[in-house]
Amino acid sequence: MLGAIAGDIIGSVYEFNNIKTKDFELFHPDAFFTDDTVLTVALADSILTGADYLDLVLEYYHRYPNRGYGGYFRRWAEYGPHTAYNSWGNGSAMRVSPVGFAYHTLEAVLDKARESAAITHNHPEGIKGAQATAVAIFLARTGHSQDEVKRYIEEHFGYDLSTPLAEIRPQYSFDESCQGTVPQAIRAYLEASDWEDAVRNAISLGGDSDTLACITGGIAQAAFGLPQAVADEALNRLDAHLLQVQQEFEQFLMG
Repeated sequence: MLGAIAGDIIGSVYEFNNIKTKDFELFHPDAFFTDDTVLTVALADSILTGADYLDLVLEYYHRYPNRGYGGYFRRWAEYGPHTAYNSWGNGSAMRVSPVGFAYHTLEAVLDKARESAAITHNHPEGIKGAQATAVAIFLARTGHSQDEVKRYIEEHFGYDLSTPLAEIRPQYSFDESCQGTVPQAIRAYLEASDWEDAVRNAISLGGDSDTLACITGGIAQAAFGLPQAVADEALNRLDAHLLQVQQEFEQFLMG
Protein backbone atom coordinates (compact mmCIF):
# COMPACT_ATOMS: atom_id res chain seq x y z
CA MET A 1 0.00 0.00 0.00
CA LEU A 2 3.02 2.29 0.20
CA GLY A 3 2.52 3.21 -3.45
CA ALA A 4 -0.91 4.57 -2.57
CA ILE A 5 0.51 6.50 0.39
CA ALA A 6 3.27 7.97 -1.77
CA GLY A 7 0.71 9.02 -4.37
CA ASP A 8 -1.35 10.74 -1.69
CA ILE A 9 1.66 12.62 -0.34
CA ILE A 10 2.82 13.70 -3.79
CA GLY A 11 -0.65 14.86 -4.78
CA SER A 12 -1.39 16.69 -1.53
CA VAL A 13 -0.04 20.05 -2.66
CA TYR A 14 -1.99 19.96 -5.94
CA GLU A 15 -5.48 19.11 -4.64
CA PHE A 16 -6.47 22.77 -4.44
CA ASN A 17 -3.75 24.02 -6.76
CA ASN A 18 -4.33 21.86 -9.81
CA ILE A 19 -1.78 21.44 -12.56
CA LYS A 20 -2.31 20.05 -16.05
CA THR A 21 1.21 18.86 -16.75
CA LYS A 22 3.37 15.87 -15.87
CA ASP A 23 6.36 18.16 -15.35
CA PHE A 24 6.46 18.90 -11.62
CA GLU A 25 8.64 18.25 -8.57
CA LEU A 26 7.76 14.75 -7.44
CA PHE A 27 7.97 15.38 -3.69
CA HIS A 28 7.31 19.06 -3.06
CA PRO A 29 8.86 20.25 0.22
CA ASP A 30 5.37 21.05 1.53
CA ALA A 31 3.83 17.68 0.57
CA PHE A 32 2.19 15.80 3.44
CA PHE A 33 0.04 12.76 4.15
CA THR A 34 -3.70 13.41 4.08
CA ASP A 35 -6.85 11.61 5.17
CA ASP A 36 -6.26 9.21 2.27
CA THR A 37 -3.18 7.85 4.02
CA VAL A 38 -4.75 7.89 7.48
CA LEU A 39 -7.73 5.79 6.45
CA THR A 40 -5.60 3.50 4.29
CA VAL A 41 -3.34 2.71 7.24
CA ALA A 42 -6.40 2.24 9.46
CA LEU A 43 -7.63 -0.43 7.04
CA ALA A 44 -4.22 -2.13 7.07
CA ASP A 45 -4.36 -2.05 10.88
CA SER A 46 -7.77 -3.74 10.78
CA ILE A 47 -6.46 -6.47 8.47
CA LEU A 48 -3.43 -7.02 10.71
CA THR A 49 -5.20 -7.09 14.06
CA GLY A 50 -8.74 -8.17 13.25
CA ALA A 51 -10.06 -5.04 14.93
CA ASP A 52 -13.31 -3.66 13.58
CA TYR A 53 -12.59 -1.22 10.76
CA LEU A 54 -15.33 1.17 11.82
CA ASP A 55 -13.82 1.43 15.30
CA LEU A 56 -10.35 2.02 13.87
CA VAL A 57 -11.59 4.66 11.43
CA LEU A 58 -13.02 6.64 14.33
CA GLU A 59 -9.86 6.10 16.39
CA TYR A 60 -7.61 7.23 13.55
CA TYR A 61 -9.82 10.20 12.76
CA HIS A 62 -9.47 11.49 16.32
CA ARG A 63 -5.74 10.77 16.28
CA TYR A 64 -5.36 12.73 13.02
CA PRO A 65 -8.27 15.20 12.97
CA ASN A 66 -6.90 17.81 10.57
CA ARG A 67 -5.95 15.86 7.48
CA GLY A 68 -8.45 17.13 4.92
CA TYR A 69 -11.47 14.91 5.49
CA GLY A 70 -14.61 15.57 3.49
CA GLY A 71 -17.44 17.44 5.14
CA TYR A 72 -19.89 14.54 5.34
CA PHE A 73 -17.24 12.23 6.70
CA ARG A 74 -16.14 14.76 9.31
CA ARG A 75 -19.68 15.27 10.58
CA TRP A 76 -20.21 11.51 10.65
CA ALA A 77 -17.00 10.94 12.61
CA GLU A 78 -17.56 13.82 15.00
CA TYR A 79 -21.23 13.51 15.78
CA GLY A 80 -22.57 10.18 14.52
CA PRO A 81 -24.69 8.20 14.27
CA HIS A 82 -21.92 5.96 13.00
CA THR A 83 -23.99 4.28 10.36
CA ALA A 84 -23.41 4.34 6.60
CA TYR A 85 -24.63 7.49 4.87
CA ASN A 86 -25.12 6.25 1.29
CA SER A 87 -22.04 8.02 -0.07
CA TRP A 88 -20.74 7.54 -3.59
CA GLY A 89 -17.67 9.64 -2.83
CA ASN A 90 -14.17 8.55 -3.76
CA GLY A 91 -13.23 7.99 -0.11
CA SER A 92 -14.12 4.33 -0.42
CA ALA A 93 -11.60 3.89 -3.24
CA MET A 94 -8.81 5.99 -1.78
CA ARG A 95 -8.52 3.83 1.35
CA VAL A 96 -8.97 0.34 -0.12
CA SER A 97 -5.48 -0.54 -1.41
CA PRO A 98 -4.55 -2.84 1.52
CA VAL A 99 -7.38 -5.18 0.48
CA GLY A 100 -5.95 -5.58 -3.01
CA PHE A 101 -2.59 -6.59 -1.57
CA ALA A 102 -3.67 -8.71 1.40
CA TYR A 103 -6.08 -11.28 0.00
CA HIS A 104 -5.37 -14.18 -2.29
CA THR A 105 -8.58 -14.75 -4.22
CA LEU A 106 -10.71 -12.47 -6.33
CA GLU A 107 -13.75 -13.40 -4.31
CA ALA A 108 -12.09 -12.37 -1.04
CA VAL A 109 -10.90 -9.09 -2.54
CA LEU A 110 -14.41 -8.25 -3.76
CA ASP A 111 -15.96 -9.14 -0.41
CA LYS A 112 -13.43 -7.30 1.75
CA ALA A 113 -13.51 -4.22 -0.50
CA ARG A 114 -17.28 -4.12 -0.16
CA GLU A 115 -17.00 -4.44 3.63
CA SER A 116 -14.42 -1.66 3.88
CA ALA A 117 -16.56 0.70 1.82
CA ALA A 118 -19.91 -0.09 3.39
CA ILE A 119 -19.20 1.40 6.81
CA THR A 120 -19.76 4.78 5.17
CA HIS A 121 -20.02 4.42 1.38
CA ASN A 122 -22.88 1.95 0.98
CA HIS A 123 -24.20 3.54 -2.21
CA PRO A 124 -23.69 1.16 -5.18
CA GLU A 125 -21.22 3.58 -6.77
CA GLY A 126 -19.24 3.78 -3.53
CA ILE A 127 -19.05 0.00 -3.32
CA LYS A 128 -18.17 -0.30 -7.01
CA GLY A 129 -15.35 2.23 -6.78
CA ALA A 130 -13.73 0.41 -3.88
CA GLN A 131 -14.11 -2.99 -5.52
CA ALA A 132 -12.79 -1.86 -8.90
CA THR A 133 -9.72 -0.30 -7.29
CA ALA A 134 -8.97 -3.34 -5.14
CA VAL A 135 -9.52 -5.73 -8.03
CA ALA A 136 -7.22 -3.72 -10.30
CA ILE A 137 -4.50 -4.02 -7.63
CA PHE A 138 -5.14 -7.74 -7.21
CA LEU A 139 -5.04 -8.42 -10.94
CA ALA A 140 -1.92 -6.32 -11.45
CA ARG A 141 -0.01 -7.99 -8.61
CA THR A 142 -0.96 -11.45 -9.84
CA GLY A 143 0.62 -10.90 -13.24
CA HIS A 144 -2.21 -9.63 -15.40
CA SER A 145 -1.32 -7.15 -18.12
CA GLN A 146 -2.69 -3.65 -18.43
CA ASP A 147 -4.95 -4.80 -21.26
CA GLU A 148 -6.25 -7.65 -19.13
CA VAL A 149 -6.93 -5.33 -16.20
CA LYS A 150 -8.72 -2.90 -18.50
CA ARG A 151 -10.89 -5.59 -20.00
CA TYR A 152 -11.87 -7.08 -16.64
CA ILE A 153 -12.75 -3.73 -15.05
CA GLU A 154 -14.80 -2.64 -18.05
CA GLU A 155 -16.67 -5.95 -18.27
CA HIS A 156 -17.38 -6.39 -14.57
CA PHE A 157 -17.80 -2.82 -13.33
CA GLY A 158 -19.04 -1.00 -16.40
CA TYR A 159 -16.44 1.76 -16.35
CA ASP A 160 -15.38 3.17 -19.71
CA LEU A 161 -11.58 3.09 -19.68
CA SER A 162 -11.08 3.76 -23.37
CA THR A 163 -10.77 7.57 -23.37
CA PRO A 164 -7.12 8.69 -23.52
CA LEU A 165 -5.84 11.03 -20.82
CA ALA A 166 -5.09 13.62 -23.50
CA GLU A 167 -8.83 13.85 -24.13
CA ILE A 168 -9.85 13.74 -20.46
CA ARG A 169 -7.34 16.32 -19.21
CA PRO A 170 -8.56 19.57 -20.85
CA GLN A 171 -12.08 19.49 -19.41
CA TYR A 172 -11.49 17.45 -16.27
CA SER A 173 -12.18 19.29 -13.01
CA PHE A 174 -12.49 18.58 -9.30
CA ASP A 175 -14.77 15.60 -8.72
CA GLU A 176 -15.14 13.80 -5.40
CA SER A 177 -17.34 10.98 -6.71
CA CYS A 178 -16.15 7.44 -7.31
CA GLN A 179 -17.58 7.50 -10.82
CA GLY A 180 -15.69 10.71 -11.56
CA THR A 181 -12.39 9.60 -10.05
CA VAL A 182 -11.84 5.84 -10.21
CA PRO A 183 -12.02 5.37 -14.02
CA GLN A 184 -9.67 8.30 -14.56
CA ALA A 185 -7.22 6.99 -11.95
CA ILE A 186 -7.22 3.55 -13.54
CA ARG A 187 -6.69 5.10 -16.97
CA ALA A 188 -3.63 6.91 -15.55
CA TYR A 189 -2.19 3.50 -14.69
CA LEU A 190 -3.17 2.02 -18.06
CA GLU A 191 -1.15 4.65 -19.93
CA ALA A 192 1.92 4.35 -17.70
CA SER A 193 5.27 2.68 -18.20
CA ASP A 194 6.28 2.65 -14.52
CA TRP A 195 5.10 3.81 -11.09
CA GLU A 196 6.28 7.39 -11.37
CA ASP A 197 4.80 7.78 -14.84
CA ALA A 198 1.44 6.56 -13.54
CA VAL A 199 1.34 9.05 -10.67
CA ARG A 200 2.43 11.89 -12.91
CA ASN A 201 -0.39 10.91 -15.27
CA ALA A 202 -2.91 11.04 -12.43
CA ILE A 203 -1.83 14.39 -11.03
CA SER A 204 -1.66 15.96 -14.49
CA LEU A 205 -5.42 15.53 -14.83
CA GLY A 206 -6.09 18.12 -12.15
CA GLY A 207 -9.13 17.42 -9.99
CA ASP A 208 -8.86 15.70 -6.62
CA SER A 209 -5.15 15.22 -7.09
CA ASP A 210 -4.17 13.44 -3.89
CA THR A 211 -6.96 10.90 -4.22
CA LEU A 212 -6.37 10.31 -7.92
CA ALA A 213 -2.68 9.72 -7.22
CA CYS A 214 -3.45 7.54 -4.20
CA ILE A 215 -5.69 5.24 -6.23
CA THR A 216 -3.33 5.16 -9.19
CA GLY A 217 -0.28 4.76 -6.95
CA GLY A 218 -1.62 1.62 -5.34
CA ILE A 219 -2.42 -0.02 -8.67
CA ALA A 220 0.90 1.05 -10.16
CA GLN A 221 2.84 -0.39 -7.22
CA ALA A 222 1.13 -3.73 -7.80
CA ALA A 223 1.98 -3.59 -11.51
CA PHE A 224 5.45 -2.05 -11.60
CA GLY A 225 6.82 -2.06 -8.07
CA LEU A 226 7.81 1.04 -6.15
CA PRO A 227 11.16 2.78 -6.68
CA GLN A 228 13.24 2.65 -3.53
CA ALA A 229 13.82 6.41 -3.55
CA VAL A 230 10.06 7.00 -3.64
CA ALA A 231 9.49 4.48 -0.86
CA ASP A 232 12.14 6.10 1.33
CA GLU A 233 10.78 9.60 0.79
CA ALA A 234 7.21 8.54 1.55
CA LEU A 235 8.25 6.72 4.71
CA ASN A 236 10.17 9.76 5.87
CA ARG A 237 6.96 11.80 5.78
CA LEU A 238 4.95 9.49 8.03
CA ASP A 239 4.81 9.80 11.80
CA ALA A 240 5.94 7.00 14.09
CA HIS A 241 2.53 5.33 14.41
CA LEU A 242 1.70 5.26 10.70
CA LEU A 243 5.24 4.12 9.93
CA GLN A 244 4.99 1.22 12.37
CA VAL A 245 1.69 -0.03 10.93
CA GLN A 246 3.00 0.36 7.38
CA GLN A 247 6.09 -1.69 8.20
CA GLU A 248 4.07 -4.37 10.00
CA PHE A 249 1.75 -4.63 7.01
CA GLU A 250 4.70 -5.06 4.64
CA GLN A 251 6.03 -7.84 6.87
CA PHE A 252 2.58 -9.45 6.87
CA LEU A 253 2.51 -9.42 3.07
CA MET A 254 5.92 -11.08 2.91
CA GLY A 255 4.52 -13.97 4.88
